[in-house]
Amino acid sequence: MLTPADHIHHATGPRGTAVLDLRRGKWLMLDPDASKIWQAVTVRGGTAGLADEIAVPTGQDPQAISGRINAFVDELVVAGVLVDTDRPRRVHRRWWRR
Repeated sequence: MLTPADHIHHATGPRGTAVLDLRRGKWLMLDPDASKIWQAVTVRGGTAGLADEIAVPTGQDPQAISGRINAFVDELVVAGVLVDTDRPRRVHRRWWRR
């Protein structure tokens, strides 16, 4: 399950979603399309079925849309904005406490 990291605050409006990363002191502004992905993650905990919801009404290929969605979510996980609770967390240990 995907969830925003503890240091992330967000708000959604008619033009998209604003995401504040308190750790870095930076804003991430999501356009309406990226905001749909963000809302799916924050409300449902994942993006299952989202590609079909986006692709079918617009006549696009769901596989292509799914690839773009996954790439975007992976970028957010790597950046530390989203946390995948299904993956074990990396434990950072000091070298002198090993």
